[in-house]
Amino acid sequence: MSMTIKNPTKYPAPHPVTPWFARLFRRRPTPAQTARRALASADPASALVAGMRQADDLRAAREEVARWKEHADSYARERDDALREGAQLLAWIAALHPASAVIAPAHDVEESQDLYLVAGGWQLCWPVRYEDADLFGHVTAVDVTDVRAQWDGHGSEQRGQRLRNHVRLLALDTLAADGVLTPVTDASPTAVQGRQGGSEVRSA
Repeated sequence: MSMTIKNPTKYPAPHPVTPWFARLFRRRPTPAQTARRALASADPASALVAGMRQADDLRAAREEVARWKEHADSYARERDDALREGAQLLAWIAALHPASAVIAPAHDVEESQDLYLVAGGWQLCWPVRYEDADLFGHVTAVDVTDVRAQWDGHGSEQRGQRLRNHVRLLALDTLAADGVLTPVTDASPTAVQGRQGGSEVRSA
């Protein structure tokens, strides 16, 4: 009895099995790659020119990105310098009001603190970055539950009005202490003395 398989193609050799998820990550050529391949097969010289042009465009784009990054870094440095200078002014103001100035963790912003003080009978409050905390070593640090660190709800506009009122009161106190109202002039003291000397010469 013969055991020869009459139809050998009925049982083909097994093929390697490709996982189903591997087909999802099969890289397909992009339209640009397809166009470059078609151009290269049609005209090698044109493909070379197109490649050089693409390299030039890529270099120009990178230079543009570097230029804008330099601008952004410059603006960030200017912003940080301005914030640092503002913090120095706040530290100076706090030094002028040692009896009421306190600093406490911010209620709503992480990595920030709030400076509280009372000037002219009104509360004033400013946010202070932790980067500028070294400027406020002379200010008493308190917890958020401290009565002196309770915000009264004033905003930037109201704070500005309180500051202007306080400056006006300080200016009036200074004028009253001097006993005279000194007019404001744009001329320097040297120029004023020169004019006074000239008038004395003319009168003589």
